[in-house]
Amino acid sequence: MNNINLAFDFGNPVHSLSLMFGEYGGNLNIDINGDFRNFNNFADLNGQTVGGVQVSVVNGLGNDRGRLQLDGVITSFAVGGQELWIDDVCVEDLYVLYLPLVFNQVE
Repeated sequence: MNNINLAFDFGNPVHSLSLMFGEYGGNLNIDINGDFRNFNNFADLNGQTVGGVQVSVVNGLGNDRGRLQLDGVITSFAVGGQELWIDDVCVEDLYVLYLPLVFNQVE
């Protein structure tokens, strides 16, 4: 991706998202749940909460590649910048599972 933002539509909220990236120059930006951030390197986001979602980054110190991990309920997500490569975008759906309780009566 070069000088663009890429927005994702998952259809439903997701519980987590991870992706591999290569950042090779220029600024970057991310939008999580309507919280927009502009930054120089992915490592700048490591340990922050953006849009109510915890951000973890491996590498991302500039002119390198690494991994972005987002943990929390994600209703909207976009990422972009200059000379940015992304791959292996993985999401974990947020499902609510209801199981009936069955009681066996022993006589």
